[in-house]
Amino acid sequence: MVSAAVERGLDRAEDTWKSVGREIVVAKSEAVYDHALESYRSKPSSIPGHPWVSGDRPTVDEFVALVVDMRNSSEHLKSRRVSAKIEFGFQRVYYETSALLPAMSLTSSFNQGVVTEYLGDGALILFRVDPDDKVGTIRGAYRAAKNCVGQSRDIVNRHLRARFDLPDIHIGAGLAMSKALISLVGDDHDSQPKAIGECVWEATKLSGGTNTVHVSEALRGAWPSSKGGRLSFIKTTMKSVEGYRVALT
Repeated sequence: MVSAAVERGLDRAEDTWKSVGREIVVAKSEAVYDHALESYRSKPSSIPGHPWVSGDRPTVDEFVALVVDMRNSSEHLKSRRVSAKIEFGFQRVYYETSALLPAMSLTSSFNQGVVTEYLGDGALILFRVDPDDKVGTIRGAYRAAKNCVGQSRDIVNRHLRARFDLPDIHIGAGLAMSKALISLVGDDHDSQPKAIGECVWEATKLSGGTNTVHVSEALRGAWPSSKGGRLSFIKTTMKSVEGYRVALT
């Protein structure tokens, strides 16, 4: 399934590039948008457990946030002629993210994670904490993070090599858990549903590793214990946030 999602993403990316890609790197154009005024009161949302979000009645819920982020995309953007099939750095990054983002989305969905924002070369994925099974939510979120940096990244790299002869991409994953405020942000005409909480901020900072999963202090404290566990937690600091790198023992 992940492989098929990667193929669909790359098919769309190639078709789009053939249609308009060169215009982006050759010339800049200006566009004028006519925004219709939208209601600030309530909007549909992809935040798990909150299909509609109100700007008048914010709510609070608990989430595990997962942020996956590609390494060195700025350097990739500046590259030229990485392979015979890639002419521009922007073209390279566009193809890489067109493969990576759907793969991360689908991988997380297997464990009830939902992408609520795409962050250029990464994604914010939320797992709503089940108050009756917090351990299950944590385990599911970790499985999603581990599979994103492991099996699914391998699938993405296999397709990028086969189709474009590109070197492997590398990603980091950060996991954090906290309560979050759910409301609309922005002005009336462009308000968007957001989950605003420490978990999102910490997961973003902790996603700075390379093919590793880092977890926050709060998530480590709530981690389910088991006899003969195969995971170890190595204390570290990532972008001023204290956390742990998860390693197999």
